[in-house]
Amino acid sequence: MRTVRAYCQKPRVSPEDQCKLALSRQEAKELMMRDINCPYCGFLVDRVFSDAAGHKMIFCKKCKEEYPVNLGYFRRMRVWRRKHRYRRERQKR
Repeated sequence: MRTVRAYCQKPRVSPEDQCKLALSRQEAKELMMRDINCPYCGFLVDRVFSDAAGHKMIFCKKCKEEYPVNLGYFRRMRVWRRKHRYRRERQKR
């Protein structure tokens, strides 16, 4: 009764799937991760790669709300673009 059982929780992965996982990992090395925060409370909801596009259903654990999010609207703008977008030209004397 007091023997230790060998319990393997993860099933064996086929060689085809291992190859696909290795290719995916190699492609993802060049991409950056970006955070998707809840628009209402600012809580970190999900992390996606920089090439992610389209809509995603998001559930906020803090607000307990589920809503669709367009990933294009919640991307980060580069700081220099944001500064120059609303900047007026200086008056010349």
